[in-house]
Amino acid sequence: MDNVVGKMLEGRYLIENLIGVGGMANVYHGFDTAENRPVAIKMLRDEYVGNTDSLRRFRNESKAIYSLDHPNIVKIYDVLLDRRNPVIIMEYVSGMTLKEYIERMGVVSPNVAAALCVQLMLALRHAHDNGIVHRDIKPQNIMVKKDGSIKVMDFGIARVAMSQSRTITDKAIGSVHYISPEQARGDGVVDQRADLYSAGVILFEMLTGRLPFEADSPISVAIKQIEARPLRPRELNPAIPEGLEDIVVKAMCKDPDRRYQTAGEMLRDLERFLQDPDVLFGYAELETAMERGSDVQRFLDENDGPPRSRSGGSRGGQGRGRKKNPRREEEPEMDDESDPPPRKKKKRRRKITYLTVLFGITCAFVVGTLIFMGVMLHINKPFEKVPDADCPALVGQDYESARKLNRDFKLEVEAQEFNNAYPVGTIFEQSPSSGKKVKKGITIRVKVSTGSQSHELADYKDREAALVYADLINKGLNYEIAQETSPTIKEGNVTRTEPGMNETVVSGDTITVYVSTGTGKEKAIVPDVMTYDLATGRDMITQAGLKASVSYESSTLEPGTILNQNPKSPARLDVGSTVYLTVASDEVIPTADYKMRIFFTDKMLTSGKTYNVVVQLDGMEVYSASIDPAEQRAVTVPLSGEGMSVADVYLSGNLYQSVQINFEEGTSSIMADHSGEF
Repeated sequence: MDNVVGKMLEGRYLIENLIGVGGMANVYHGFDTAENRPVAIKMLRDEYVGNTDSLRRFRNESKAIYSLDHPNIVKIYDVLLDRRNPVIIMEYVSGMTLKEYIERMGVVSPNVAAALCVQLMLALRHAHDNGIVHRDIKPQNIMVKKDGSIKVMDFGIARVAMSQSRTITDKAIGSVHYISPEQARGDGVVDQRADLYSAGVILFEMLTGRLPFEADSPISVAIKQIEARPLRPRELNPAIPEGLEDIVVKAMCKDPDRRYQTAGEMLRDLERFLQDPDVLFGYAELETAMERGSDVQRFLDENDGPPRSRSGGSRGGQGRGRKKNPRREEEPEMDDESDPPPRKKKKRRRKITYLTVLFGITCAFVVGTLIFMGVMLHINKPFEKVPDADCPALVGQDYESARKLNRDFKLEVEAQEFNNAYPVGTIFEQSPSSGKKVKKGITIRVKVSTGSQSHELADYKDREAALVYADLINKGLNYEIAQETSPTIKEGNVTRTEPGMNETVVSGDTITVYVSTGTGKEKAIVPDVMTYDLATGRDMITQAGLKASVSYESSTLEPGTILNQNPKSPARLDVGSTVYLTVASDEVIPTADYKMRIFFTDKMLTSGKTYNVVVQLDGMEVYSASIDPAEQRAVTVPLSGEGMSVADVYLSGNLYQSVQINFEEGTSSIMADHSGEF
């Protein structure tokens, strides 16, 4: 494929830069000059142009997604199939893939993971309702936007529901960690339940930080998808709520008939969990019972419906231990009619002695046990009738006061935890609950508040908004989003928060997160002034709302002819930005003795700032220009001199670097570097 960056498609879609390489297509950031909006341009690579299967997949994606309209599914604006390299013009989504998000977070908090999965279910429900099965759901195909919302992408192998299946040898091999067992087998119709299995794997990965199946080869992973039972999520991360583990287990059932049947079913359970994190569905316990070969109907009957995780575990698969054979004692030998040999008599007498000793020990043990039982019966009085009483209402009471007032019961502190709703030392949970009929003297377990958990807010400035939201949720804080322009913070990053850095807040507080929308300046398309004379080119640039900076170069062309421009048309710049022109001159431009390169830092490249660059050679100004580092990674300054000199570089009046130059040897060394301050 030729270098397509800078080219215009259909007279309206400008290809600006490469942002991703997929299995069979490159994705470029572009701009729709007709609609004045950024776009993503997905272009089939050269090596797949003659591949009928790749062309079919590419067309499938455009047809499948073009029929869908949902806020959690990337939109398609245009499809250009009648060209050598077919192109899909899509909505540009700024952010990171869910895979990148998981890798950054390590383990995603349960609430955030469930909230992301809710959005995925909304997208899948819409696709499935329109007869489209994605068939390649994986975190690499899900974008997490700056505001925390997601977009599902890449419907390249999507098919109309109930269409023919694909085998493990097909392109889905690259997604083998997320494909369903029926996809891995390739033996039957793949329907919407395959997408739900993949969603379960993604939820597993978010909660545990790892994939359920790993192996040395894709085929080995596929075999595990078909045959192996993954570890339960809570075996890897005990902090996962049981209800959320239930959802993962049901979604990842090997048998599609035991899986969630629709995205709506899984969505309802996820929403129920978000409303009540203590909810239990019992799916994990039921799966365990089935794996152990238990009578499932009896299991359900015994547990009065679906099993509850906190009821003590599955009762259907109890292990069977071997019964130990009782130790058989040798019976005394019966005397024969004839007198036994003397040796036999000694053996019999020795055995009788052993039995006598053993009998004595046994009697002593029995007597001791009876005495112990008698003492315990006297102390505990188990047959004494204890009156019933209503369990007192302790929630909201000060623990010490409650302990003194309720002398008919024992209070045991089960845990001391942060709680925003109750002051320090106040009981906020009890078991048994109040009002129940209980025996006097029982122990009531309580949880006592240690007050609201306080946090000192970090410096979130210039951090990606999605990561900031996740951090706030992990701390039990709420957030609301506000937007504002910023000349220094790139679009989608946080400019500030209210309250701000180092301020103390408590869990439950709401933090206002201000997110940059960019500079907010009007954009202008750079005109093409190549080969024009300087006066005409300068006028065209000025009329576009831009500025021109001119440098000259010896040339055989007509003096004043524009030889080069940076950036080239049709790039977009903030109104008021500078276009750098190189103009032909009939004068001989003196050759520089040394060309000094000034490199800008990565932070400056994304700052959105324009810097006034001034170079002084031994105190004399020899160069001045206004430069935006985002448009120009480095600048070359020609210098002339003799012997040793010092060049000082200033950016907007502040010292950036001091460089010592040896003109005779053509070398230089940095004497002072303040680039880290910019």
